[in-house]
Amino acid sequence: MKTVLTRQLPFVRGGGATARYTCRAYSSLAERLQHELTTRKIPLFYDYLHPQPSHLLNLSLCDLLPKTASTPVYTSTILPSITNPSPLPLAHHLIYFPPQVTLSQLLPDGTDVLHTPGDPFHRRLWAGGNLRFPAASPLLDGRRAVCIESIRNVAVKGREGDESVIVRIERRIGTVPEGEDEEQTRSRIWTEDEALAGEALVIENRDLIFMRSKTAAQIEADQALFQEPGRIVKAPTGATLRHSLTPNKSLLFRFSALTFNAHSIHLDKNYTQNEEGYRNLLVHGPLTLTLLMSVLERHFHDLGLRVEHIEYKNLAPLFVDDDLTVCGKVKNGGDGGAWDVWIEGPKGGLAVRGTVRTCGV
Repeated sequence: MKTVLTRQLPFVRGGGATARYTCRAYSSLAERLQHELTTRKIPLFYDYLHPQPSHLLNLSLCDLLPKTASTPVYTSTILPSITNPSPLPLAHHLIYFPPQVTLSQLLPDGTDVLHTPGDPFHRRLWAGGNLRFPAASPLLDGRRAVCIESIRNVAVKGREGDESVIVRIERRIGTVPEGEDEEQTRSRIWTEDEALAGEALVIENRDLIFMRSKTAAQIEADQALFQEPGRIVKAPTGATLRHSLTPNKSLLFRFSALTFNAHSIHLDKNYTQNEEGYRNLLVHGPLTLTLLMSVLERHFHDLGLRVEHIEYKNLAPLFVDDDLTVCGKVKNGGDGGAWDVWIEGPKGGLAVRGTVRTCGV
């Protein structure tokens, strides 16, 4: 048994107090982080479901999405009215409820402190997650809504001295009446049992992986391979859905702005190459998910289906200005209610792999 002095983290708890942890004994790094992070109380994120953010995202994606007769490409530059509201499109919840943090609560790489395990895990990537939609999409009619966020689990992987930390975050989104207090809101929407939906309209789990900073030697070794093809994971075959698109720098900037995301890995090529060891700007994990689900939404609309649940893993980075291809097919022996979906990189290698469960519209 060893004693670990837990550090002070400058994130805001409910009521505005700064989090402080006391000294206690832990048998392992995993035990310490499990306790510290799963007991961390993250403030509620409120937002109003106005159409403007979704409208701006539609304008940013419209040139990239497939054109079908039943789902014409979004071209209107006029803001939709809340008097005749549309439902929140699939995955558009990702641009609402941005992190409510000050500049002092941002780390040197531009990420916030809400989920960080602290020193020495300074690098962050989006590893995957899942989404389910237990109810009809909320309308973009300006009503007040909330995102309740909690760290459900923490896993430490790797040998001692070279560990990575996987933090699983659960987010539950629901509408709230004006003036409802926090206790009432939590009791309606949040449940300790993850399987129960409560009154949540969207339930999302996301896995963030935190790693140590790379050494100068590791960065140099990565940079020497920038022009090499890299390891390619073979993608599935037999796709009945294939749609290719190319995310550019302007799209990455717009998505960063819409999500209030200042992570340098999506904005600063010099940082990305010299601090993280990647050859170019990385496409955001949530942007990748948005592109995947936006293509699926159009395809399933034509089939009279909608997404009920998706689970996915990010297996390889996707870079700005590189082609990516969204693919899908009905699961072997299935009746169309379950699909294998994936994203291929520019060389055809597997970058994202997932499973989707659908139901009738």
